[in-house]
Amino acid sequence: MTENETGSQIKIPGRSVITTLSAMGYFLDGYDLSVISVFTLVLVTFKPFHYDPFTESFVTGAALLGAFVGAVIFGHFADNIGRRYLYIFDLIFFAVFAILSALSTNIYEMIIFRFFVGWGVGADYALSPVYTTEMYPDKKRGAGYGWVWTFWSIGAGAAFAIGYVFYMINPLVGWRYTLAIGAIPAIVTVVLRTRMPESVRWDILEPGKSKLSAKDLDSIAERVGITKEDIKAIIAEREKEENIAAGSFTALFKGEYGKRTAIIWFQWILYDIAGYGIGLYSPIILTTLGISHSSSLLFSLIFNMPVGFLGAFGAVMLNDRLGRRPLQALGFGGMAIAMAMFFIASSAIASIGIIIGIAAFVIDYGIGNLGPGDTMGLYAIELLPTKLRSSSMGGATGITRIASFLAAFMFPLISASLGKSSFFFILLGLMVLAFVFTIFFTPETKGLTLEEIALASYKHVHGVPKLILPEAKKEQS
Repeated sequence: MTENETGSQIKIPGRSVITTLSAMGYFLDGYDLSVISVFTLVLVTFKPFHYDPFTESFVTGAALLGAFVGAVIFGHFADNIGRRYLYIFDLIFFAVFAILSALSTNIYEMIIFRFFVGWGVGADYALSPVYTTEMYPDKKRGAGYGWVWTFWSIGAGAAFAIGYVFYMINPLVGWRYTLAIGAIPAIVTVVLRTRMPESVRWDILEPGKSKLSAKDLDSIAERVGITKEDIKAIIAEREKEENIAAGSFTALFKGEYGKRTAIIWFQWILYDIAGYGIGLYSPIILTTLGISHSSSLLFSLIFNMPVGFLGAFGAVMLNDRLGRRPLQALGFGGMAIAMAMFFIASSAIASIGIIIGIAAFVIDYGIGNLGPGDTMGLYAIELLPTKLRSSSMGGATGITRIASFLAAFMFPLISASLGKSSFFFILLGLMVLAFVFTIFFTPETKGLTLEEIALASYKHVHGVPKLILPEAKKEQS
């Protein structure tokens, strides 16, 4: 705790508290985007509402469209007015509209309420992981983001576990409780986040907007592990970026930063098409393989907890040791194998198809969470400077949620017209493309500070994508 110039005391939470409260945003995203799978299973099995493939697609994808809006808007303003206040209140959207979703009386109300649930989820993507990354020392930055990412699997696992319990009690009513329960952790998180200070890096970068004294900033920085050298580097970054408006969307697409934005968007779009194309329909895919409806929820739980969680935990351990780039290549390679196995399982005889399909899910969730599931957001945060960081994360989240919506929208339509095997074959091609793209275009950020990354130039050296620091460029010349 430290005192500011007026004599009041500022509470400085520990790094574990910062990480956990930020991670709850990913928990709620995992819960939200998985719990709708429980509802769609009930919808197609018991038909509580009238629907067709078109409205089914919108039920699954409405929150993704909402996330596009929330991520872009909140990301822009977080770079302008700071992370803290938006970080505190963004999850109110989730709490209110999760309850309203549970009270839906027809398919159209569900679509509308789910759209606004997505606002909160998208907004938090542009805030929580950025806040955590900026409040971590550089040598542990990858682990910090990795911990936040692990909570997605915990949230998804919770959705399927709660969904299973209520499904077994009464599926026609249980889906309402499953949707509504998600509001509880959202409200608790909003209350607890009021203890959080502003991001140190944003405060230093925007001294005219900061409400803290230099002494307070030093105390908070020391508490979270940001050194005096880091502070000097942040000031140097501020001087370099003085002509860039905070949260400028146009700056994301110009020059050096334009190249980085293109890399972030392209690889994340490919990942989300496959990730959500499989994840949002996992219970339905399992039932088509011959697994019972209730068992499909249990399997979906296992795929997230422990399989997905263990993959994400591997990223915690390896992000700062092995690096982002090799993990991402490994993950896309593993996901390509999983898509090939889904393709084979979709046309295999029952028992063999079940075995191959379950193995494909394990590879997809485990290796996918170890690699691109983790690195997509990390790259969106690391590759852009503090003035554009939330806008980068928000923009990338927004555009990839559109891609995710298209995947969710197309699955029922492609499955109905061409068969599920065609959908899996398309995903196989996309994962191979993502693997090749990572090898030839994605740079490594391990070992570099956020400020060094901001000052570096993206180049290919002997065919390998790299971030070259100004000093290294002088030596090469």
